[in-house]
Amino acid sequence: MEPDKFRESRQAINRQCENINLLIDQKDRETSQVCYQEAYTQVDILRPQAEGEIQERSVKNLGLKLKALSISIEKLKPKKRPANKSGKKGTKIAIVWDEERVGQLTPVFLKKLIANMGDDTDARVCFSTTGKGIRPRYQIEFGNQDITIFSGSSHSPLEKPPLTGKKKISQPFSHGVINSILRGK
Repeated sequence: MEPDKFRESRQAINRQCENINLLIDQKDRETSQVCYQEAYTQVDILRPQAEGEIQERSVKNLGLKLKALSISIEKLKPKKRPANKSGKKGTKIAIVWDEERVGQLTPVFLKKLIANMGDDTDARVCFSTTGKGIRPRYQIEFGNQDITIFSGSSHSPLEKPPLTGKKKISQPFSHGVINSILRGK
């Protein structure tokens, strides 16, 4: 190969090696692997074109440099993927609570809910719109304007601030509505 073209190719591969080294320092495994593959392909193309002892030794040294970089890349940990049990990406769809959906809750759940509401006929309950909607967290606003949040699984009060925002909380359901749904079961 013509010495000037060989030098240009060798310098381009050396620049790629420097870039790979920077990516390794930044702990970017995926991008450094892609750059490594490109540089390795260029060395494979350059190897049969090397003429003479100097060019062959230069290609061999580039191969050794890439081998060392590949070892460094393998030591990097891959980026953590967000844990999502369903395997789908994107936002979760909020549960829409209406009387029919509340009626799908178990009678045991509704009885414990009514017990937490007590005899306060002015009490209203709002359900959390997150989760699966089987044992939803809920908050009761009593007639005296006190608000208490309850765990949906243990029905015990939680020490969290009241749920706010239309995306996280359902419309309120009165004591009478919950009672009539429970009697209908």
